[in-house]
Amino acid sequence: MSPSKVLVLGNYRQTLTVIRSLAKAGYHVIVGRESKRVFTQYSRYTAEVWSHPELESSENDFISALEKFLAARGDISFVFPVGEAEITCLMRHRDAIPPPTGFIMADPSVISVCLDKAGGYEFAARLGIPQAPCRRVHDHAALMAAVAEIGYPCVVKPNDSSRAFFGKKALIIHTAESFAQMFPAWPEENEFLLLQRWMPGYRHNFHFVADRGKLLAYFEQRVLRTDRFDGTGYGVDGVSVAPNPALKTYCESLTMALDYSGAGSAQFLVDDRDGSASFLEINPRLDATCALPYYCGYDFPRMAVLYAEYRRGTLSTPIVNFSAYPVGRRAVWLRGDILGWVHEMNTSALNPKQIVVWLKEMTTTFFRGDYHLTWSWDDPLPTCYLFARLTKSFLRYLPGKFRFHHRPRTREESV
Repeated sequence: MSPSKVLVLGNYRQTLTVIRSLAKAGYHVIVGRESKRVFTQYSRYTAEVWSHPELESSENDFISALEKFLAARGDISFVFPVGEAEITCLMRHRDAIPPPTGFIMADPSVISVCLDKAGGYEFAARLGIPQAPCRRVHDHAALMAAVAEIGYPCVVKPNDSSRAFFGKKALIIHTAESFAQMFPAWPEENEFLLLQRWMPGYRHNFHFVADRGKLLAYFEQRVLRTDRFDGTGYGVDGVSVAPNPALKTYCESLTMALDYSGAGSAQFLVDDRDGSASFLEINPRLDATCALPYYCGYDFPRMAVLYAEYRRGTLSTPIVNFSAYPVGRRAVWLRGDILGWVHEMNTSALNPKQIVVWLKEMTTTFFRGDYHLTWSWDDPLPTCYLFARLTKSFLRYLPGKFRFHHRPRTREESV
């Protein structure tokens, strides 16, 4: 019997975990490629590569090509969109995909709620889930008034993380002077922004699979450092922690209220001083750091496919995984650490001492990390390709400045 075929869409660092997981489980993995070369095509576990139009350039061309490809390949059992861009695209064009191909993704109604950050905060507030006070503001004057009401320090973030926002996921504002410097005008391409009171603590990522809201698997990790000095960026150093009962209850309250089915992730801020927590977001996708639970025995890509097979009727019962996982295991992302260090130096976010401290921490975590988000000794070529590209970029712009100044991150920089 030939192995089931899965088409994986989106080239992100977690895509490598998806490819390795499914291939080792016996699936025939086909990887979508939007450019001449993508790092995932070099994985030894990639069985096929499908070249397609770039989604961001023309969604209609992408969907048309996907529809034709799936119609010609009736042997593909599932499409597995990895990133938010691919998930939202398939959500809008779900009816265009020919049967019997299935989707490894949450229901459209759930996706819509999860991707609306403002709506997500309101949804969580109705469930009594703790969060920092939040305001929705539509112009510069309203933002100034809201800052005066909430006070300093505060956090400003876009409702849509794909929108341009000074090259960051969020901005932490400490004083009126820093507000004037950061927001001389309203950022373009943002209908409204979210303003929250700043809360101290570490970010906790929660990986889960749910069946109509009931948790089937749950894994918790703490983000120790990110690729931004103020902690607002992508995680570059994370550690597995024992499940926090209160946070797990909050997470299941969200999934139950959403009637969530499939794999997903959520984030909270946790203050160690008093144990208080603040809801950040819930995402209808695998977390970018899913390599850590994967190596700890929680194979969320595989569980996501098995759950899709259960909903299709191929399996009689859904998979459940609440086995113990090793606490204190660390996973690092060296490439993101390097790019973040260079970015913060170029934007003068670091003083000389902080530059040295970051470099020391980067080196220490690289050698002490138990796992790496992309690197694997039995599958080295994808990461080698990424670092070859990184080295080429550095050599090209030395001794001048690297071009990382206040711009949206490219998809490759998020890998």
